[in-house]
Amino acid sequence: MEFDIYRMFFVFISGYFLSVSGSLSQLITNNTMASPSTLGMDGVAVLTIIMAQAFITWIYPEADLSGFSFGLFLFLLMTIGVFIYFRNTSSEKVWHVTSVKKIILLGLSFNLFIGAIFSVLMFLFMALNYEFPSGIWFGSFKQFQPEWLWIFLAIFGFIVMYIKLQGKKLALLNLGESFVIGMNVDVKRLHQQSLFIIFLLTGGVICFFGVFSFLGLIFPHILRSLSLFKTDMYKELTLGPILAGAILLVIDLFCYNLTFMGAELPVGMVSGVIGSFFLIFLIIRAKV
Repeated sequence: MEFDIYRMFFVFISGYFLSVSGSLSQLITNNTMASPSTLGMDGVAVLTIIMAQAFITWIYPEADLSGFSFGLFLFLLMTIGVFIYFRNTSSEKVWHVTSVKKIILLGLSFNLFIGAIFSVLMFLFMALNYEFPSGIWFGSFKQFQPEWLWIFLAIFGFIVMYIKLQGKKLALLNLGESFVIGMNVDVKRLHQQSLFIIFLLTGGVICFFGVFSFLGLIFPHILRSLSLFKTDMYKELTLGPILAGAILLVIDLFCYNLTFMGAELPVGMVSGVIGSFFLIFLIIRAKV
């Protein structure tokens, strides 16, 4: 069995990121069907890739697509953060006034909108004989670059430190916001920080490796099917992502070593299929 140590690192860290972002999405919305995908964050990341590809095609062909799209994503993320910070209206109030169901519907609608734009632009690029990053719909690690290591290490260190400092407070959210507020926890700030983290992790994975359909939704459900994580949100946020990264690593090793007609199967497609069947099984078993 062949393997590449750099690739294994990126696979593991991406699984880690997707698991953290999924758990935080479900935690702050108090909805087990929430994920970065259903909140529309995948669409934002894909939009930056589309913008980056258009810029590279017509203005600066020498630019690196992944790096440039991630730079655009960070700029957009910081802009949103500054906007929220200086808003006079309480974001916590807005969060509660807008129902979780409406947020998820808006997120899914935005993803569908971006998907439609993506399809139109892909047709135009192909008609004009320009290269278009159609492969981002199927997450894959075969295009990794070793120099990306420092970016992911920096994000990983930031996330580990954040969970270490705020993990106990985040875990308390699972008991209800009223309970947490009664313990003098700033729920508004916790929500804002969590949304920033979810955006950052989602954008980092998608801009560099493409879309991994709904793994942010599936990984937390897989973890909670195990007795170790079923009633312990803190363990889900600390130990759970390590297991999720290992799961994605095993799937990627399978895709890396077993090709189809000489082509490598996109791990995002394979993991999505496996994860979806597993999620269906868990839902049926839970009699939801």
